[in-house]
Amino acid sequence: MTSEGRSDPPGARLDASHIHGDFLRPRPWGKGFRIIDRSGNTPRGLTRPLRKAAGLIALISVGVMAPALGAVPMPDQLPSGGTSAAPEGSGLPAQPVAAPPAPTADPANPAATPAAPAAVGLRFGARGKDVKKLQRKLRVRGIKVPVDGKYGRKTRAGVRIFQRRYKMKATGVANAAVLRKLGLKIRAVATGPAATPGTAQFLKVFPVVGSYSYENDFGDPRGQGPHQGNDIIGSMGLQLVSCVDGTILRLTREETGLGGIWIWIVDGAGNEYYYAHMASIAPDLQPGSKVTAGQFVGTMGMTGDARGTIPHLHFEIRPNGGGSIDPFTDLRAVDPRK
Repeated sequence: MTSEGRSDPPGARLDASHIHGDFLRPRPWGKGFRIIDRSGNTPRGLTRPLRKAAGLIALISVGVMAPALGAVPMPDQLPSGGTSAAPEGSGLPAQPVAAPPAPTADPANPAATPAAPAAVGLRFGARGKDVKKLQRKLRVRGIKVPVDGKYGRKTRAGVRIFQRRYKMKATGVANAAVLRKLGLKIRAVATGPAATPGTAQFLKVFPVVGSYSYENDFGDPRGQGPHQGNDIIGSMGLQLVSCVDGTILRLTREETGLGGIWIWIVDGAGNEYYYAHMASIAPDLQPGSKVTAGQFVGTMGMTGDARGTIPHLHFEIRPNGGGSIDPFTDLRAVDPRK
């Protein structure tokens, strides 16, 4: 039925998808309906101008809003957290701002990378007041260690005894757990020299070739007094090479004194290097022979007062031919395994 009570003419169809107005009105000749493609009774001639005006208004609005939208801060301009305020007049709500990620290492500028905090502990090779405090605490607990401020073999053994006593892993390192149990507070990690490749002051080449081990035992007690060098432990016959460019100062192929079979090498600056407990010396070497860094000079043994122990090289550095210094830093610096 129609809105006026009449029936639709036969075959008449209405397609709702084309109905844009709110009114249906009968055609003048009384048959069917005519679709009004506008709202209300607005004349058809005004529809197109109104549409153009609406489009122009929309374009103007976008042009006005664009600067305001462009003023909204980008993520890398936002503060470290909280809420960002939208520009006045933009009509945008305030937005939550996520905190920036934590700074990471800059590979192009290692110095700018924050350093990791040092762990607390004492280990073999450490020296100073903190080591003395540790040694005194161990002696109070009945563990006999020297109180000399040097974390040597006896102190390491004492720490291992303490660790076993309290069911800790016996590492010989006075870590945070050991120090806490002893009621000892120290500043930070105190370790022996920690040289890196390229920082050697005297050596150019490591004096032993092959499989070896060593630690900073300089100054450790010996029967004849404090140890004057570092012992590099290996196997019988291991190759020994000159650690510098220099000259053979003196040598002996027969066991003599504590060093047994030994050689002295002097470099151009007058620094001397002592190799002791050798098994043999290269046959072409004599006092005055020139040697270059890395040149074969002999083999490892256990002559002199090392006989009956284990094969090793007793190695010393004596700047300007004077007293012996701790060679550990230089050995570490030229050690090819580091």
